[in-house]
Amino acid sequence: MKVCVLVGSSRNNGLSNDVCRVLQGQFRNKGLSGRFIHLADKRIEFCDADNACHFSLCKVADDVPGILADMQSADGIIYMPVIHAFGVNSKFQAFLERVGYGYLRPLDRPLADKIAAVVVVGRRHEHTAVYSQIMLNKMIMAGSGFPALFMGMLGGVLDDAEALEALEQTVDRMLQVHKRLCISGKLSEPVKF
Repeated sequence: MKVCVLVGSSRNNGLSNDVCRVLQGQFRNKGLSGRFIHLADKRIEFCDADNACHFSLCKVADDVPGILADMQSADGIIYMPVIHAFGVNSKFQAFLERVGYGYLRPLDRPLADKIAAVVVVGRRHEHTAVYSQIMLNKMIMAGSGFPALFMGMLGGVLDDAEALEALEQTVDRMLQVHKRLCISGKLSEPVKF
């Protein structure tokens, strides 16, 4: 199973980086391959609000089409936004607006029925609000029953046992859903454990 992880942090040495290391270990242990896309390293322009995207692909030139191609080639997607000013940080929000309105809508929702999960990273507030802000465009939400929410005030990612457990259960659930889709014939590629 191939997983695309969309990392929203603008810092190279923050909590998101620690969560990425944990995910890399889980992917290795479970036989998954992961592609980590750090949105901070990509050129993502703001929506120009011309509304032409309602009928055709967005004409704003940046890295969004390449990111979308990586999302489409993956079996599952993990959205990893960070909290800034009580909401999703601006680059992640710009990405969501551009990909959701400028590409997914005119392409008739090409991520429909793709397995998705959300992992939120922040310091203190609004984790669940940010979690619910991520638009999934008819994707299949896989999770542990409660969101993997990493709060920096607890000392560090490895000290947050509840979030680590939720993260591992989320990855396991993504694998289970993928396996069921393969068995039912919805996916052509068998799952690898």
